[in-house]
Amino acid sequence: MRAPDRRVSRRNGNGASLLVALVVLVMMSMGALAMVRLVGTGLLVAGNFAFRQAAVLASENGSEAAIDWLSARAATADMYVNLPAAGYYANVTPGLDFTGSAATALNPAVAAAVDWLDDQCGSRSGIVCLQASPALPVDPAGHVVRYLIQRLCRTTGSPGAASNSCLLYRSSQGGSANRGQLSYGASKRFQPTDTVYYRITVHVRGPRGTTAFIQTLVHY
Repeated sequence: MRAPDRRVSRRNGNGASLLVALVVLVMMSMGALAMVRLVGTGLLVAGNFAFRQAAVLASENGSEAAIDWLSARAATADMYVNLPAAGYYANVTPGLDFTGSAATALNPAVAAAVDWLDDQCGSRSGIVCLQASPALPVDPAGHVVRYLIQRLCRTTGSPGAASNSCLLYRSSQGGSANRGQLSYGASKRFQPTDTVYYRITVHVRGPRGTTAFIQTLVHY
């Protein structure tokens, strides 16, 4: 009786071990590639978030500049008319697309846009192109900041005109010193003068194509 050839069994075992090792090596390589891709995506997201936050912080310069501009003119008749060169409009424009992302063919309600990039609103036809303020000095991070001021009125002119309708703020004075009690004699009294609300929209364009839009409501 002939004994089995042990060399053939040993060669078969070595071949199976090599195949298993190759499969494990391929799986480990795929896992390493997936890990590298995941880390790269995380770093990209973190970087984009950092640029976004920097743009939001840079928008404060635009809001402060717009508020300073309003503060110097709030009590004058300049607020009754549009001043496109300064990025100011005395009435609300219906159908205004602040971001410029809504195409008129897809959204017929869009009737106006803002010329943030000095390109005539992307050469879009059939819409009203509002002019933004001149760009503020570029900050060290490379942010370009512009703003648009809108008086929240239906039309231009005096907010007290019969043909006009504005969003007004009326502050109160005095009030009851007794908490939790209702008293007609101690109720808050509203001041006779109203102030008009203004909407400030700030556009920031930063590095890597970062864009931010920030809106602020103030009243004068």
